Amino acid sequence: MKKIFAAIIMVAAVFSACTKPDTDNTGKMGRQSSVVKFGVTNLYSFETKAAIAASSHVAVYAGAPINVKNADYTVATMPTAEPAAAGTLSGSAILWGIEQIGTDTNTKFFAMYPYASSDDRNAFGEGGTLTYAIDASAESEAYAKDFLVDVVDQNPGADVENPNTVTFNLEHPFVLLRYVITNASDDAIRKVEIYGVRKAGTIAYATAAATPTGDAIAEGSAREMALESEEGNVKTFYSVIMPESSSINPTIKVTTWGGCTSTYQLSAAQAFVAGKKYTASITYSNVHTAVTSNRTMTAAFDVTGWDAQNVTAGSQTGYNGNDNEWPFLRGVGFTGGTWDDGVALTCYGSNSFKKVLNMTGDGEFKVYKATSPATWLGKVSSEVISGWTKITMGASGEGDNIAVTATNGQKCTVRYFVDSNEVWFKVDDAESEWPF
Repeated sequence: MKKIFAAIIMVAAVFSACTKPDTDNTGKMGRQSSVVKFGVTNLYSFETKAAIAASSHVAVYAGAPINVKNADYTVATMPTAEPAAAGTLSGSAILWGIEQIGTDTNTKFFAMYPYASSDDRNAFGEGGTLTYAIDASAESEAYAKDFLVDVVDQNPGADVENPNTVTFNLEHPFVLLRYVITNASDDAIRKVEIYGVRKAGTIAYATAAATPTGDAIAEGSAREMALESEEGNVKTFYSVIMPESSSINPTIKVTTWGGCTSTYQLSAAQAFVAGKKYTASITYSNVHTAVTSNRTMTAAFDVTGWDAQNVTAGSQTGYNGNDNEWPFLRGVGFTGGTWDDGVALTCYGSNSFKKVLNMTGDGEFKVYKATSPATWLGKVSSEVISGWTKITMGASGEGDNIAVTATNGQKCTVRYFVDSNEVWFKVDDAESEWPF
């Protein structure tokens, strides 16, 4: 009988325990956890500023006391124009810490777009840094161009029934360099490369700021820039780089299919601010305008932030890669020819130049290099090969002028090769095709 009575008491005790009020894991009475609601603004493409489509994936992290890493959220609603109200995210049910409900205890939330699952991103968390490197592929450039982050300190607030919403104002942690190149030459641009910049760094959870690491890219390891758009003779190239608080001087190198190269540097080094795009407009020409001095082309950087406000950031000056070798002609008997001024040859390949002279009768010319002062190469010897006159040039002014026998209206096609220091020319009724 005593055993039966003891069993009844135990059952009653269990029943009594099951009917107590809810307690959280800290023993506090009457609290229940709530789902964290997320809003998002500035989720726009850097280039078009069009809204990122709904259903795009965003990575969400939560620090202590929630401690969630790389949760996969999707864009549930998104305004279709800027400016507009915040969109919303939906996905993994991240919960406020029970001890936070009704308090001002903050959690540091971090968001990253686009979402990706990888060892480094899954390990990234509060107090840490994420290593980020932009490789040489166009895909990596495009991904970095649309990469967005933000960090928010937020608490649920005093309203237990309706906790505060965590709203991410996403921003670009990197810098976008754009070069709009108008091709005014008779050659086609094959590629544009960039060096003197850094494309690797870290992103801090605490600030969502990118910090560059390592050395700047050297000339010998120049990175090819991605082609953003092409319309007629205008091509726009871009490169995503790390922000720089200290002044740097990016260099771009333009190479044509004919083999001509031109390099462009800033007239003065400058810092580059995260979340900005810097756009330079350049007109490329394979003919220089000042035959006895360095050729320069300038283009002001148009710097645009997310809010599309323009600021002035200096100018850019370019020098042709064949600067000291660029030849020009002085002479008479052809259009534009004088002994006082020069006619520049056109870069037509790797260390190769060409000019078609419109003859007005018999003429003669000298060949100069565009050093300062200009260097007259002089004539050492000549011979005729397959209808072309080959002139071997000297290192300094010597020998006779180069004589040309022609009638009014004929064309004299002149070719100059830097490596062999030779001038070849041929007179005909039209431009002569190079046969060799």
